[in-house]
Amino acid sequence: MTDSMYLTARRIMEVVPMVMRTLALEMRCAGRLAVPAHGRLLVILAEGPHNLSELAEEHAVSLPTMSSSISTLLERGWVTRSRALHDRRVVQVELTPAGRTALEAMSKAVEERLTRKLSCLSPAECERVLAGLELLRGCFAHIPSDEHVPG
Repeated sequence: MTDSMYLTARRIMEVVPMVMRTLALEMRCAGRLAVPAHGRLLVILAEGPHNLSELAEEHAVSLPTMSSSISTLLERGWVTRSRALHDRRVVQVELTPAGRTALEAMSKAVEERLTRKLSCLSPAECERVLAGLELLRGCFAHIPSDEHVPG
């Protein structure tokens, strides 16, 4: 590993939490989310129904923790919970139209806030940031099976 790789890793560790704080703040303000993880749940559920086990694994939390999070979203009318037809022990969670609307509103508000934050950059600097983010996406898009941490 080169010195620039270590410096890059350090910069990511410094910058990503700052960006995540901005995202979390906007998500809480825009969607009345108690925790940013609820926003991520809505994003995952927008792809289609998932069972509790899949959601818990994706978030690296226990089933009771995930069940509690889903209960919060259920109370807001953003998701529904139902038993799978093939196995009554499996609980399926699905995004409701109200949940999709809330997710879209949060996404728009977050995008607008980030756009305002990025307004200090020139168009050329934005292009450089975008190129760097695409490189990072390539590095982190797929976690090889040997990097999974046993839960």
